[in-house]
Amino acid sequence: MDSKVAAVLQGFIALTPTQRAEFVTVVNEYIGGNPPIQDRLTEESRRDWITKVDLGPTSQICPCCGR
Repeated sequence: MDSKVAAVLQGFIALTPTQRAEFVTVVNEYIGGNPPIQDRLTEESRRDWITKVDLGPTSQICPCCGR
């Protein structure tokens, strides 16, 4: 398995059932969408990630990559 695929899978496994359902819905929307929809989802994910992720030092382990 590719290391990036494994990292995404680890993040998916760490989600709650509700979050998993949302993730699957968004991925399916992205896969089935046309370029404007894909662009919108990409922008939304970047904006949400930047505003919700603490990039500073931490003693916690990242649920996605294990670091």
